[in-house]
Amino acid sequence: MQAARMFISRNAVLRLLLPVAAGIVAHDAVPQWWLPAALALLAAIALATAAAVNRSARASLSIRKYHIVAPTLAAAAVGWCSAWVAAPMQLDLHTLNGKVALARIETVQLHEKSMTMEMTLLRGRVRNWASDCMGARIMVSTRGCDYDLRAGDVMAWTLDLVPIENLKNPDEMDYAKHLHRKGMKYRQHLDLRGLKKVGRSATLATVAFNLRQQLQHGVMASGMTPQAQQLVVAMLLGNSDLIARESRDAFSLSGVAHVLALSGLHVAIIALMLWFLLFPLDYIGARKLRLIVTMVLLVMYDLLTGLSPSVVRATVMMCFAMLSMIIYRKSSLLNSLFAAALVILVFSPFSLYGVGFQLSFITVGALIVFYQNFNVKLPQRKLLKWLCTTLLTSLVAMLSTLMLTAYYFNTVSFSSLLSNVVILPVMPVLMLLGACAILFVWLGADVPLLDSALDVLASVINNEVEWFASLPMAKNDVYVTWVAVVVYYCILLLVCLWLYNKNVKFMLAAAIVFIIGIAHGIVVDYGTPRKGLVVFNSYNSTPIIYFNGSEALLWVPDVPNDFDLQAFKRQHRAFLAHYGIDSIVLADSAGAQMPGGVVKHGCAHLQGKSMIAAGKGRWKHFTSDKKVKFDLAVVTKGFHSDVSTLKSLVSCDTVILSGGMFGDDNSAIERECKEQKFPYYNIRSSGAYIIMSK
Repeated sequence: MQAARMFISRNAVLRLLLPVAAGIVAHDAVPQWWLPAALALLAAIALATAAAVNRSARASLSIRKYHIVAPTLAAAAVGWCSAWVAAPMQLDLHTLNGKVALARIETVQLHEKSMTMEMTLLRGRVRNWASDCMGARIMVSTRGCDYDLRAGDVMAWTLDLVPIENLKNPDEMDYAKHLHRKGMKYRQHLDLRGLKKVGRSATLATVAFNLRQQLQHGVMASGMTPQAQQLVVAMLLGNSDLIARESRDAFSLSGVAHVLALSGLHVAIIALMLWFLLFPLDYIGARKLRLIVTMVLLVMYDLLTGLSPSVVRATVMMCFAMLSMIIYRKSSLLNSLFAAALVILVFSPFSLYGVGFQLSFITVGALIVFYQNFNVKLPQRKLLKWLCTTLLTSLVAMLSTLMLTAYYFNTVSFSSLLSNVVILPVMPVLMLLGACAILFVWLGADVPLLDSALDVLASVINNEVEWFASLPMAKNDVYVTWVAVVVYYCILLLVCLWLYNKNVKFMLAAAIVFIIGIAHGIVVDYGTPRKGLVVFNSYNSTPIIYFNGSEALLWVPDVPNDFDLQAFKRQHRAFLAHYGIDSIVLADSAGAQMPGGVVKHGCAHLQGKSMIAAGKGRWKHFTSDKKVKFDLAVVTKGFHSDVSTLKSLVSCDTVILSGGMFGDDNSAIERECKEQKFPYYNIRSSGAYIIMSK
């Protein structure tokens, strides 16, 4: 306890950071306005009480330890209020839908035959519009693309918003909550012809986004190979979406996924490059100006790359360090780290729940604590010292994020200890040459020699990544619960305290927590079903999976010969890891089978249930003078009939309406089922259809 007090006293910003974070969490639990009001009132009472009691030196000394109460309560109230301000606006869809709206495009992503845009509602062509929903963020997707649209364009269309909801598949990411924490609660999908551009309303954010897109398009149109183009865009412009999913998986398995995401390492390299380019200012005695210009350029780079938490964290830390040099004050690395977290949480409170925020601050915090508190003796020779420092840094970073990475990404990699030693030295060179390439793109120049050098570096990095990813030190499909994450970090903290204090009590506590973790793992493993049938909710298909132990049979009746199995594995990696599924057999048009399951000619017998797919295919040919009896009838997007026909031909206990059907078809068939009292289960509204057994 005494060590904790000393740690907090040395890092005063932590006294504000912790209650602000607690206030943000409290907003989710208690969203009522009375909570921050009560906290502010209690803070005022504590402050008034301290002022009333503080009438002598002895009284001041006696209440000194309670001085923290008022700022703690006030900081918690600030955290709650910041979360309330950042929360998505609640809209009355019954009032708004059907009316013409105006909205500014904030970001736009072009796909092969569609677009996705984040928009901010500005005003509408109806009375009292501005007071109702002005400033609300929504997501709009379109059928068709308009390559001339840019961020800042003002669009008009007729609203038909719906709430953003999850697909409700087992073990899926909570995508709806992710978008809510980005300020978006509603979406709309419409034909591109329904959108009309009516003007522009540019902001600093949209200007930065358009510049980033312009530079990105310039890089992608350059003479570099696609591998080099993708790495330059990811490492310098912060967009890793262009990298193929297989390549991203390889980077993750090799333990160097951080290379693709803008982080403190990238910002540090950029800062060193800027510092070096500004060296002439030292010769005219303007060292402080050199520091100020470097800070300004770093902030501009943050704006250009989208203000991700890891980049902002690194920039704030560097700015604190540079400010301390300007005013001749010694800066604390941990205090700077906590100050960066405080700045981010006050202005972007829901970053607290972001995996990038958590991994970034945990990694940097662990490295600072390790090097400040553990006196590690390193070799004197420069090469050996660099090698040992890199290995130690990789080890600390890996241990500090191992379980959190497994929890979020279902991946564990131990090869990062070696891969970072090999790949990190190439990074600064590639970033330096990439920055030069982006500069030439901006100037409209083409330098073939520079492109060739980047091609070689990108090829080296990708070959090394693929080799490390092939080693048995990396594993996909690892399932970890949040309890296991808490247990892991408790053990890690207790072991570090034992190494620092050599007190056996910490090791005993770590052993107890370890036993609790083992017991939890046994309970989870015992409660996990070994067999199951799941009809997934998907936008464009109807995946049906039957698993028995580590083997699974996947049947997609509406696209039997054109289904991307690898994409399905990536999308449902957590599900496969949770139930220990190692191999999947994909049923084609000829069918497939495994112990306990068979698929053939549009029918299946899975998990003890007989099923027929009513959609594409020859499902009507299963009829005779009598109805064919099935337990389940799955209506897919290829269904071009009506419920009356289905009911006359098939006798079943439940009709399952696929989420892959078009929305209008899904609603129409659901209405027919209700009218004819035909038992049904609508996957689109109720989520995946699941049957599990031990």
